[in-house]
Order: sequence, then structure tokens, then C-alpha cells
Amino acid sequence: MDLLRLNRPESLSEMALRELRNAIIEGRLKLGDQVSEIRLSKMLGISKTPVREALQELRREGLVQIDPQRGTSIFRIEEAEIDQIAEFRRLLELAAARRIMAGDRSEACRRMRIVVNDMHKALADNDFAAYRKLDAQFHLVLIECCGNGYIRDGYGLIAAKIGALRTRAHDDRHVVDRSLGAHTMLCGMLETGDEQAFCTLLSRHIENTGRDYRAWLERQGEGAARARDATT
Repeated sequence: MDLLRLNRPESLSEMALRELRNAIIEGRLKLGDQVSEIRLSKMLGISKTPVREALQELRREGLVQIDPQRGTSIFRIEEAEIDQIAEFRRLLELAAARRIMAGDRSEACRRMRIVVNDMHKALADNDFAAYRKLDAQFHLVLIECCGNGYIRDGYGLIAAKIGALRTRAHDDRHVVDRSLGAHTMLCGMLETGDEQAFCTLLSRHIENTGRDYRAWLERQGEGAARARDATT
């Protein structure tokens, strides 16, 4: 029996989910901010029901916290969680890299080279937002090309949080320049099949994201302290 594939347009809840997720990752909604269904529905121009459904999915992704007493807030990343995310990333990305190195890596190399070239163009244009999206795509090449659906699904559990960390960590030109250098070298190592060097650099690169996020948090604290001093 042949059936025509149905093309269903996105529901309002799916569109709300995508927009709210992107707003959290990109920093338009700040970590720790209190939000409400009413406020978000007015901002999005839709009813509360699809917003409520989107918030429930974001809660499952760990991007919002819903408390019956205190309401809904954008997640905060606690100190210990930074290291836990990095550990989980290493487990998945290094496993993905080794699977690619052990097989036909031509497709991964092709896709990664395209992303790296676009990263260079984005940074030449000082387009940090585009660079951060390409950074996420770079790591997804490993996950999507490794041929293990469980690795892909596991990575999906933290991909949005990694994006949120990356947005905050990559707010300094020196940090982004160093990031581009690492991605360029990783691409070359994948092309030459240097598994040990690739995995060593990838592990250090993942650690840098957490370190750079901690540096960003420190700068935020210093900025807040200066603002308080200015008002006293």
C-alpha cells in the first residue's frame, strides 16, 4: 500500500518551543530570569496554552525550572554542573570521534571542512552569533556522522545547555580566536586520521568551554559589584 507523506505545518507550541529555546541559548532570556506564561504569550502574540506546552518541554530539556510556589525561571548552571556537562560531552564526543576514525571518515571530513570555512568567514565579518551557531554545527558533525543513534540521542539531552554555555563563554574576541584555532586544527587532524591528537585536543577544547564560562561568570559578578558601588 502506498500512502502520501503528509506535510503538517508546525504547531504553535512547536514554534513557541523553538523561539524560547533559541532565546535562552542566545541570551535574550537571561539565566535565572523569572518568566510567566502570560508575559511570554504576550511577547509571542499567542495564547497561553502553546506557551505552557513549550515550557513543559523546556523543563524536560533542563532549560527552565518550574516551581508551583515560585513560578517558572530560566535555568542556572551550578558550579558542579559545569564539570558534569563537560564530562558527559567528553564521553559522547570522544566516543563519536573514535567511531569515525575507525571507519570511513570522508563524509565527516567534508562536512567539517565546510563548517570550518564558514567559521572563518563569520569571524572575519565579526559575526559572533553566526560563529556560535557554526560552533554547534561543528560538534554535531561528530555526533551525526558516528553512526550510533544512542550517542546522538544522548547528546540531544545537553545540546541546548552547551549552546547556552557557549553563548556566554564566547563573548570575548580572544576566546573566539582561540576557539577558531582549535576547530581548524581538529578539522586537519580528522582529515589526516590522527586519532590521538584529535581526541587530546578535543578533550582540552571541551574543558575550555567550562573554564571560559566560569570567567564570564566572574566578569558578571565584577560588573554587578561595580553597579552596586556606583549607586551607594
